[in-house]
Amino acid sequence: MKVAVYTIALNEAAHAERWAHSALDADYRIVADTGSSDDTVERLQRAGVIVHTISVRPWRFDVARNAAMALIPSDVGVCCSMDMDRYLEPGWRERLEAAWLADTTALFCRTVYRAHPGDPAILRGWPTKNFHHRWGYRFKRPVHEALSYSGAEVTTECLDIVMSEVQDHSKDTRQQYLPLMELAHREDPDDSQICFWLGRDYMWANRSDEATALLSRYLELPTSTWGEERAEAMRYLARTDPARKINWLERARLEAPHRREIWLDLAEHLHSQADWHNLFWACANGIGKTSRTGSYLDDEHSWGFRLHDLGAIAAWHLNAMDQAVAWGRAALELDPHNQRLINNLEFFVKRRSEMMAGSPS
Repeated sequence: MKVAVYTIALNEAAHAERWAHSALDADYRIVADTGSSDDTVERLQRAGVIVHTISVRPWRFDVARNAAMALIPSDVGVCCSMDMDRYLEPGWRERLEAAWLADTTALFCRTVYRAHPGDPAILRGWPTKNFHHRWGYRFKRPVHEALSYSGAEVTTECLDIVMSEVQDHSKDTRQQYLPLMELAHREDPDDSQICFWLGRDYMWANRSDEATALLSRYLELPTSTWGEERAEAMRYLARTDPARKINWLERARLEAPHRREIWLDLAEHLHSQADWHNLFWACANGIGKTSRTGSYLDDEHSWGFRLHDLGAIAAWHLNAMDQAVAWGRAALELDPHNQRLINNLEFFVKRRSEMMAGSPS
């Protein structure tokens, strides 16, 4: 088979050589530059990448990506769509050839997020459909574009093929996403994925009424079937629809009780209500959830000190001082320089000693 790695680019000089080097084992490396004003094009060309210049007006990601795909030579059998801030880990070509079968039309690899290139620690990761057959595929949606196949799709996966991403927080590209998502929603109001993402962006933009309407619609769509994402929508609704906050949190808990994120949201609410018994219960359940989902929904904050912190506070109020000390110590281990946690643990230890000695509080 012949393999092409391709993408679109705009002012990606910081990532160009890394992208090009990681794809060296491809037969073709093709980039459609959409108007870079830095030296992205020159860097890519020096690295041996085939670069075409295209213009897309009005801007849509799907149109740009389909234009890039059209530039791939006809003798290519397998294409790999890889954004410029991503890179393939070594050994991908051999694994691809071993996993790609005669009837395969697309292959899922594993995309992981890292703090910096070469960092062995994985922040998040999940399967992504980045490899596809040369013919029959096109991108759909003006943003959050997805590959669509014209025939009967046959997918396989090889999670040993790893595509890493180091997010470039210096680029503020999300400002163009909201109007494009609004366009995508107008084009297909029943697209549950866009409904969810647009509702989430309305929430981030503090447009609570619009967020509540879209997220509620998402939950009613027949294609809204992924329990973890449905629970996430309910978490967001607890923020945008505060009059029904506890109802949304309870629904989220029932939808995906294995997600620690939901238990932390519930714990924060119970703490605000000084409901110590139920706070203890929520923290105990949340701390007991030790496995992340491995999806893009995982929230790093939920795996920090806060659940142990809240649990220790609840235990103190209930005079369960052994548990207060245990959870207070666990919270401090997760954030060892937090002075409040240091003070709390010292207080819990002292209080436990007083109780054991029979001293008055």
